[in-house]
Amino acid sequence: MGLIVMKHKRVTLTALAAATVLVTAGAAWYTTLDASHQDSSPAAVHGLCLPATETDEDKAGYAQTIALVAVERTLEYREESADAGGTLMSEVTVLDALKGDPPKTMTVGQSALPVAGGGYVRTKPAYLPLEPGHRYVIGAVPDGAYEDGWVWFATTADTGLPAVTARWKRAIAHQAAPHPDSACEDTPVTSGTPTGP
Repeated sequence: MGLIVMKHKRVTLTALAAATVLVTAGAAWYTTLDASHQDSSPAAVHGLCLPATETDEDKAGYAQTIALVAVERTLEYREESADAGGTLMSEVTVLDALKGDPPKTMTVGQSALPVAGGGYVRTKPAYLPLEPGHRYVIGAVPDGAYEDGWVWFATTADTGLPAVTARWKRAIAHQAAPHPDSACEDTPVTSGTPTGP
């Protein structure tokens, strides 16, 4: 398929096919690789914008499953490309399904950065790496490559549980329909190397 490079709120995709369509959670974003008619000039790569995630309501609208979970164990860490970071696979038990109808036990993947000496660090402020023995509210989107889904956000729920669940129930009640991040610009990139902001 190609190389995916994520920087801030924009993803640029280099595809080997003429067109690739990414569909998640009922919303679609498109990217194309426009073949050059001359061998010496590069093809144009169009940017791929991600959904907005600034507010709890944005996150709640995008995630198909939101649940209070207890992390049972880390299953594996996958390095899927030469870029820094990879995928942390975790087994979680659903303590309270806040949105959707998840199974009692889920296997989920999430982006994580390993640190020297063991453990993982967050890649975004509201994206805590799932650690065994802890509780989180997670929002997930379906993705068969990661069994029961991809973790879109994870916030701690070890303390203040009534306030944490009330926060996410309120966000679900006022969720925003998935929409592209306003900071994204879907503009063509004409160099041979994909770039992002």
